[in-house]
Amino acid sequence: MSAAVFSWAEDYKGRMVHIDDVPRGLQCGCTCPNCHEQLLARHGEKNEHGFAHHSDTRGANLKICYMVSLYKLAEQIIQTKRRIHVPSYYGIFPENDIEFVAVKIDSSYEREDKQPDVIATTADGKQYLIEFTFDYKVQHKHTIDYKNLNCLEIDLSKQKFESVERFLLEENTDRQWLNNQNYFESIGSLYQKANKPIAIKNENECELCELKYPCCSVKDKNSGRHLVIENSGQRYRLCKQELYKAGLAAYHKKLEEEALHRQQKTECRRQDRYDYEQHRFRPVHGRLQSTQTEIVRHNEGIKLISRHQAQEKKCLVEQNTFSLDTSEITCFRCQKNIRWKNSNGYANCGCYSSMGVPKKTPPETAKKCGGFSRIDGEE
Repeated sequence: MSAAVFSWAEDYKGRMVHIDDVPRGLQCGCTCPNCHEQLLARHGEKNEHGFAHHSDTRGANLKICYMVSLYKLAEQIIQTKRRIHVPSYYGIFPENDIEFVAVKIDSSYEREDKQPDVIATTADGKQYLIEFTFDYKVQHKHTIDYKNLNCLEIDLSKQKFESVERFLLEENTDRQWLNNQNYFESIGSLYQKANKPIAIKNENECELCELKYPCCSVKDKNSGRHLVIENSGQRYRLCKQELYKAGLAAYHKKLEEEALHRQQKTECRRQDRYDYEQHRFRPVHGRLQSTQTEIVRHNEGIKLISRHQAQEKKCLVEQNTFSLDTSEITCFRCQKNIRWKNSNGYANCGCYSSMGVPKKTPPETAKKCGGFSRIDGEE
């Protein structure tokens, strides 16, 4: 069919009529629903039947005339048949036919308001808004406010007069739910009946979830990604409650174990410090007390100091950072440095800030320490 010939047109009552149902020529009494120009009904024996714009001086864009005619025909089909085939809702609710008891059409291809093309009502009083688009563009200047409502968008860009009825009533392509409040509110009960309890969580709530990774929400069967449902301008996920509770319990148990481990580690360090203070070698002036307890402490202190000195020597030899005798290095014989890190070869007296020496005090710097107090009481 050429762009100038149409199989449907608008009669004097504003109804869309087929070329085979009207008289020949201008007696058809039909006009173009877009430019409102008089149409000529052609019933040729050889050429294809169709309507043609009668004026030779017309300035109408025939492509737009065709789209407007198709748009009005689509409205009329839904109003006449009182049903529509709708797509699946996120794989949760299957595609199906919806029957209507009342259908109100707008018949305005372009308009200033925010009203939908079709408002259809079911027997149980539920309303469905249906919006037609061409080339993925809504023809209205204002977006429809479909929050908390049921709104279906149908793209007619690929359709022709001969295919549009079958397309609307039987197929599931080129259409999507902009919003479906009825389905959205029924998700929880549907999963509950399947013994798979879920909680519908706004993605803003998910950002505050303790688990985050891995997410416990339902996944899309097709993509394998976490299913995200858009409703009334918000995005939601379906959180599996059993999986979430188990994950949360495991997460809290892990936190408790980590806290206990840190506490035990702190206690061990505190005990090591205490043991070292109790048993380290402390020189006495004059004669040593002759009690058995003091002799034991004295011997244990000597053993502990000897072990630390051996570790110091081993560490320094392995790192080959200096070749000085440790007895000459102040930090390692300093009363203030009661415990130092043998593993890295640096002093750990804690006085570096006030003395102006590096945080990790090497022996070369340590010899210049002004706070030196020899551990064995020597000056």
